[in-house]
Amino acid sequence: MIPPFFRRHHRLIALLMRALVRVLAPRYRVSGRRNIPHRGPVIFASNHVSDFDPPVLGAAIRFPVVWMAKRELWEISWLAPILDFFCCFPVDPASPDRAAIKQGLGVLKNGDGLVVFPEGKISPSGELGAILPGALLLALKSGATVVPVGLWGSQLIVPHGQIAPRPTLGRVRVHFGPPLQFEDLAGENARRAREIGAARLETALQEALEHAKNS
Repeated sequence: MIPPFFRRHHRLIALLMRALVRVLAPRYRVSGRRNIPHRGPVIFASNHVSDFDPPVLGAAIRFPVVWMAKRELWEISWLAPILDFFCCFPVDPASPDRAAIKQGLGVLKNGDGLVVFPEGKISPSGELGAILPGALLLALKSGATVVPVGLWGSQLIVPHGQIAPRPTLGRVRVHFGPPLQFEDLAGENARRAREIGAARLETALQEALEHAKNS
């Protein structure tokens, strides 16, 4: 899923991405990197406040990852090849997307990292929206560790409804929260496991977001 070229040159690509973000946002800061596992499959589950979230988050992750992105983004002709280059694959957040879940499980089975935005869309207010079941389903089926991510300030670079990035002197923050495991839910029935897991994930995302806002 992650092309050999991207694996070989990820450090350079990440360096260029960090340089871009820091030019646009000199007050860009990352916290909680100690919460990222050093091995095994991992799901980065992040809140979503701006179209510029992927560069801001991508600049903070030090190894290559795969991204789930809205299917409709591939309808934008100039954006589609960029999405493909950065190891994205489409998902339909409006309906159960079995093909996307299968592809995500393949990424995790390979031991790679997967980035998902569980809200399925940007939150114009910045407040955490309703959590869709995809990220939790991937975690329950794969046994992968979930790292909740709080993003804040990227909406200053690309405000909701705009496309072009603009420089900001405001605070731009990425916070990686304590990792979550859902192995203890294996003995629960499916519905109960989803209820407990969803509540746990939502709480962790809210805490990560609050940390990002206030740091």
